Amino acid sequence: MSPAMSRKMVVLLLLASSLLLRGCESFERNAYRTLKVTKVEYELLQEHVARAYLAGRLTQEQWDRFAVAGNRFIAAHTLAADLMKAYQQARRAPAGPPAPPGEDRGALEAKVSAALAELPALLADLRVLLDSFAPPSG
Repeated sequence: MSPAMSRKMVVLLLLASSLLLRGCESFERNAYRTLKVTKVEYELLQEHVARAYLAGRLTQEQWDRFAVAGNRFIAAHTLAADLMKAYQQARRAPAGPPAPPGEDRGALEAKVSAALAELPALLADLRVLLDSFAPPSG
């Protein structure tokens, strides 16, 4: 991984960790920031891999492995975004009869939190995979 790419990832990780530490921010704001930061980090990784592949530094098999792992991240990110949208709709719904079990705001918030918690681990998996593609030093 290039030094510039490493610096970008460190900045993004610091930003993400600072977002988690800010308890005064609303759940929604933190959720959307997490979605944005993880998406940007994934796009940086994807760009790095694409450039390496086009430059001939990655094999087709390595490219395919990254694509599969990237699809897992995209699916998890999409799920988290969809759950967040459902949470906002539930929050903005006018007061009326209670929602069916599992669809109340508290349950949706828990689902969103669980989905968001998976994203950093999936990005870490992508970074480990990318590092495994580097030629041995020595």
